[in-house]
Amino acid sequence: MDLSINKLPVPTWNWLKVNDYRVSVPENILEVDYNISTVSNIDIEQKDTFSDAGLGGIESGAGNDFRRFSEGNSAKVCFVNVGKDTVAREPLRINFDYVNDKNALSKFAINLENKAELTVIINFKGNPVFGANDIRFSVAEDAHLTIIEIFDFEDNSNFIDSIGGRLDKIGGLKLMQLECGSGNVSLSCNTDLAGDRSTLEIDSGYMVQHSDRLDINYVARQRGIKTDSNIKASGVLRDNATKTFRGTIDFVKGAKRATGDEREDVLLMNEGVHNNTVPLILCAEEDVEGGHGATIGKISEEILYYFKSRGIPEDMVNELMAKSKLDAVAGRIPDEITKEQLLNRE
Repeated sequence: MDLSINKLPVPTWNWLKVNDYRVSVPENILEVDYNISTVSNIDIEQKDTFSDAGLGGIESGAGNDFRRFSEGNSAKVCFVNVGKDTVAREPLRINFDYVNDKNALSKFAINLENKAELTVIINFKGNPVFGANDIRFSVAEDAHLTIIEIFDFEDNSNFIDSIGGRLDKIGGLKLMQLECGSGNVSLSCNTDLAGDRSTLEIDSGYMVQHSDRLDINYVARQRGIKTDSNIKASGVLRDNATKTFRGTIDFVKGAKRATGDEREDVLLMNEGVHNNTVPLILCAEEDVEGGHGATIGKISEEILYYFKSRGIPEDMVNELMAKSKLDAVAGRIPDEITKEQLLNRE
């Protein structure tokens, strides 16, 4: 079965081949095993469906095809609920280690009640022939959710990560994603900034190499007054890798005095790479402020000359510059354990 995922909200010319990302999904999908930590002041239980968890109406990050695929599978939903005025004292840690030749799906429903706070750290590793993760979230008034995802797969892996949710008044989501492994990976996040003064911050980094493919689709749908979105992506393409980045800021009618900005910084290491950067701003409201931009290119001759004049060979310069892109994002992770693991990674 083929799925069309990560669709642009408004399609562009078909010949550009960036309107969506098509993936093949196997018929037999298993429920994947994972390890999840316990945090004393939050509730975790299994639900049959997202509707049972109260998040059935949340839009899927990867789109309707993926939503139907996910909801048509019998895998249980891990429901995480943080009660009113509850601040989780430590991060909720979830670790996946996919076994070779397993086709697997996981589902998470995360609900934060008024003035609640939670950080979720998810580590993905292993070698899934096909893997998928479906996260739906709801953040109530003055509540704040942080999601940190680390993708460190082996060669020939295929994975879809879909995040979708809603922010109420003064609610906030901070999403950090770091793709530092191998394989073909699809990332998406569709956030409904429904409440006034709600905020979205996305900070992602990637290293795509060999003949691997990374497909990213972020959508900030700003409906509340004085909402704010900030999307940043930074990464490296090398060998014959392909990457597509879609970033959409949608100012819906009524989103007065909303602000939004999206930026991408891409370092191209080899001639054989293929980069697509598709920033999009939709505007149905006049009283808003939005911006987008991209920096795409190779290491400049001036930088190479600077390092060579100090005895550093060009190959080492390339590695240092590539690593610095990932390290910059890793250094902003608000968890010392995760940060140290990434910065000390070979």
